[in-house]
Amino acid sequence: MESNTYKTIHLLLNTPNITIREMIATENLTERQARYRITKVNELLKAENKKTITILKGNKIILSDESRNTLETMLSEALTAERFLFDKEERIVYMYLLLFLNLEYISLNDFMDNLSSSKSTCLMDLKALEQELTKNGLVLDYNRTRGYFISGSEMDIRRAMMRLIIYNRFTNVYNTIIDDYHLDLYAYSKLVIQELAEKNNIQFVEDRLHEFIYIFTFLKARIQNGCSAAKEIEKLPNIDILSTTKEYHFTHDLLLNYRHLENFKSADIKYISSWILGISYGDINDHTQDRTYIFDLVDKIMGRFELLSGAHYTNTIDIFRQLYCHFRPAYYRLLFKLPIFNPLTDNVKNEYRELYEIVSETMRPFSSLFGEDIPDDEIAYLTMHFATIYSNCKTSEIPQRNALVVCSNGVGSSAILYNELKRMFPYMNFLAPIEVSQLKNIDTPIDIIFATRFADISRNDIPIIRVNPVMTAEEQYQVLHSVRMQLNIHEPNIPSVDNILNIIQKYADIKNIEALKNDLHSYMIHMDDHAGMVYTTENEKHLKDIIQPEYILLHQNFINWKHAIEISYSPLLKHDCITEEYIHHTIKELENSPGYIVIAPHIALAHSKPENGAKKLAMGISVLDTPLKFGNNTNDPVKYIFSLSALDNHTHLHCMNELLSLLNNQQFFDLLESAADSSDIISFISSNKEII
Repeated sequence: MESNTYKTIHLLLNTPNITIREMIATENLTERQARYRITKVNELLKAENKKTITILKGNKIILSDESRNTLETMLSEALTAERFLFDKEERIVYMYLLLFLNLEYISLNDFMDNLSSSKSTCLMDLKALEQELTKNGLVLDYNRTRGYFISGSEMDIRRAMMRLIIYNRFTNVYNTIIDDYHLDLYAYSKLVIQELAEKNNIQFVEDRLHEFIYIFTFLKARIQNGCSAAKEIEKLPNIDILSTTKEYHFTHDLLLNYRHLENFKSADIKYISSWILGISYGDINDHTQDRTYIFDLVDKIMGRFELLSGAHYTNTIDIFRQLYCHFRPAYYRLLFKLPIFNPLTDNVKNEYRELYEIVSETMRPFSSLFGEDIPDDEIAYLTMHFATIYSNCKTSEIPQRNALVVCSNGVGSSAILYNELKRMFPYMNFLAPIEVSQLKNIDTPIDIIFATRFADISRNDIPIIRVNPVMTAEEQYQVLHSVRMQLNIHEPNIPSVDNILNIIQKYADIKNIEALKNDLHSYMIHMDDHAGMVYTTENEKHLKDIIQPEYILLHQNFINWKHAIEISYSPLLKHDCITEEYIHHTIKELENSPGYIVIAPHIALAHSKPENGAKKLAMGISVLDTPLKFGNNTNDPVKYIFSLSALDNHTHLHCMNELLSLLNNQQFFDLLESAADSSDIISFISSNKEII
């Protein structure tokens, strides 16, 4: 059996109701490749005279029970084979791991023997490997008599290995390497790690434990062979704190279990500890030495996000707790530049586009702590957490159903899904989201379970609705129908989008049927009384829509910051955008937290909570001739004041993104200084290609 066919069968058997789109996303395929792989599986089923796989109009993959049993038998037989026939990607991974484990040159013949491949095939694979190594700052050295060797920073060499494990679930490759080099078996390592994790009160993110076992196995073997990164590790800031953590003690005990402790320096233990920190949950109740430092960072992140977004927290304590649990692991991933793969990044960028951009800007000043920009995958995870502040769902006085959210890939995914479902089903009582391993501890009677696609859960007594952590409008539409059917809820049905499309097609030519279909799904969800908020561009406000010429004050001189706030807001007050109370609240908040509205050098963004007197979405601009101090030691004095009136936590997000783009444009500030009339500024904003 070919490796790709094996992987496809494995995916189909372990992911019920998977769609072509999900298969594409999971395996990083094109649609053509995905359908070809289904065709190859069907060829095997035809040979056994079994019903082939069908693909429905909605890209749903249908596999009969009989065919499923046949594929399970085939898979079992394949697993007993001595060695898989690796494809090109797998061979490249195998080659890298050989080079990673060996601290001496490896000859071409060694590669050919290990892979049972021809000389030409191995040379082509080595060329491809060399290109990948170059991307990671590494060099594939070649000596005519001795062979091949990896050169570069030890930390970079390790990170490259980690990326391979994280991005490629080539379990067959890893197990073959383990068998060839007589390394610790996966099953044994998993048992040891789980027992010690329970002893040390460490909870792994489920999806991350699998990859850690292989990373630990290969990294341990390399360190035993004499490769240390002690000099690089000891240069990192706050590194000594690691030796005080429970993760450090866990690593110490883990190595003792393997009787390898004598081969490891303190820096090596700290390094492995950092990885454990990066894939486990942060516990806000753990009084660790880094707790105060992480607390302060989380507080600053929350404050900056609130300021840049113009949003206000309604459940600050819960959000802080959730963000701390995520950010403590993220901090160590970023500090050690440990790679991470977020399968939901593209979905988050699409479905929460405005929010993602604001979170990205929020985190920009914190990049200096880590010496490089924060990766998109990390930004996407943070966005998923911040999305929880937009939960404005209706609540029923008497919960009619108990619902549970079960997620396999961390608190960020479960949090965003939890809040999305609460908006969609306000008549349900949602218990706090959990992972699969915690399901056995639930005592409360459950009426329905919402589980992510890859959560390994099976219950015959409770309906299970499979969902993506970040749902599109169409997926929300489908989930609404599924829940009503499963719970026998007799409510007016949402009209069928497909039926509406069929009617439209009788009388009109549709230029973009997929776009129309998506808009209809969004509209239907909004029609429904129980639907949640879907981020769309429909009726989206732009900065040019909320800034009027009469809201702009040029060449101003103020007595002090209070006077500056009052006058800057005066145009909005005059045009009935805010009340007097709104201004008073802004000043009071500034008195309690001096300078918090100063978001960048010389720039202040003034705003208060919508309920404090916001009547209309609007923004004013004041340009000061003489800068004023607002109490911000980093960014004072203030020369430009942007005064915002926002009606909720989301309507103005696009405007805030456009404002952030302007604040990175020096031409905009040059114009603020030189403009003779406020209409010139409006014209600039309206014509600026970066924001329209």
